[in-house]
Amino acid sequence: MHNNMGWFHSLTMNALAIAALAMGISPGMNGSQGVQIAAAQAPEGSDHIKPLPPPGIDVPPADRAELERGLAGLDGAIKELAANKDPHIQALLPDVQIFQLAVKSALENNEFFDAADIAKAKELLQMGLARADQLQKGEAPWTKATGLVVRSYISKIDGSVQPYGLVVPVSCRPESAHKFRLDVWLHGRNEKLSEVNFLDERSKKPGDFTPPDTIVLHPYGRYCNAFKFAGEVDVLEAIDAVKQQYRVDDDRIAIRGFSMGGAGCWHLAVHYADRWVAAAPGAGFAETEQYLKMSDDAVAALPDWQRKLFFWYDCPPYAANLYQCPTIAYNGEDDPQKQAADVMEKALQDEGIALRRVIGPHTKHAYEPEAKKIVAAAVDSLAEIGRERTPTEIHFVTYTLRYNRMDWLQIDGLAEHWAQASVDAVISTTEEGDSLLTLETKNVTDLTLSFPPGWAPLDIAKPVKLEIDDDKLDAPQAFSDHSWQC
Repeated sequence: MHNNMGWFHSLTMNALAIAALAMGISPGMNGSQGVQIAAAQAPEGSDHIKPLPPPGIDVPPADRAELERGLAGLDGAIKELAANKDPHIQALLPDVQIFQLAVKSALENNEFFDAADIAKAKELLQMGLARADQLQKGEAPWTKATGLVVRSYISKIDGSVQPYGLVVPVSCRPESAHKFRLDVWLHGRNEKLSEVNFLDERSKKPGDFTPPDTIVLHPYGRYCNAFKFAGEVDVLEAIDAVKQQYRVDDDRIAIRGFSMGGAGCWHLAVHYADRWVAAAPGAGFAETEQYLKMSDDAVAALPDWQRKLFFWYDCPPYAANLYQCPTIAYNGEDDPQKQAADVMEKALQDEGIALRRVIGPHTKHAYEPEAKKIVAAAVDSLAEIGRERTPTEIHFVTYTLRYNRMDWLQIDGLAEHWAQASVDAVISTTEEGDSLLTLETKNVTDLTLSFPPGWAPLDIAKPVKLEIDDDKLDAPQAFSDHSWQC
């Protein structure tokens, strides 16, 4: 189910109409609502649109009755917990609600795709009831569990309860002060990835990579939108949720994924390059026109707003940002989705950067075992060093204030939105020993430069000079706590 993603791009091109209004903070939607929108956006005269997710099976009356009884029991337990004002119970209630909401959604939206899914739902209801009972007693053993753990958070987008899966290393103990590396793994396309199937899989399968002493986060990503739109926000919010519950090293967070997850990895790497110690996209897709083999006439026929919004969706225009993010790309030698790395390699070459690629010989859409070891070793090596938090050189490109920050540099104004804006910044020292920040900008009207306490690489006893394009300016001096803002 991971090949031939053309349908996804076609759907996305229509969805950009909605995205133009939402600016990336789209409300969550289940699969059935997504189909309704896709159908409404279908080209005039089209006689068929593939429903996503596909229609489910008929649930036998006896199974439906059992599921409804289980839902009623879990709903009652959740209401009882919700009435308890204990902040500890309130904070952990979503970890119970995910089971009820997953089964309820599948039952109401016809998202049981085979008989095994019904069995999974029954098991999830039992897990939810067990957690509810534990929480009623003031206990929450899953918060201290190692291995496979499913949890959730409340999304700021729409107030919905969103699930995520974890692989927690055995070394992760509540009494330990150690901060753990966090690897974010983005799943591949699966048309039948209901919340029921996601929770079941995350309860039973650790995934492709489980480095030692590393917490692995599996976001749900709002079904299958390549971790763009609301899926992008889901990844960021899931990371924040994990950081609230576990000790995470901010300087050792890696973004990884394969197939559709590889596409999501490219997207999050180029748009949030300063957040990751490493990016390791596998296969996937990185842009629209070449991937869909669009003709010049087809591109010319697009509405102007839609063509502009390709600068939100496509990754190559942001390739320069990977100067800040160590990246290693993988694909099988015989995988059509090697096209993603081909395109990004060319875009990076145009910026003077050579993309590190690992190619699995004689391999289609999968990790070749030896190549997989090379990728794992590269990410492990980068994680051991850690992220460079205050680089003295930044190369930043954006087309929208939706993505406006890179390390200590923030763009606050653009002369023209959806046109390329860039800042090249270097910190150095003048002959007199003053700190000097040299910036070359394009299409930028307003900037903020800032370092939090302890992180300013500036001499606190010396003046700070700015050179922005053709202007030479005096800047505020760094404070005694080694913070600075201009």
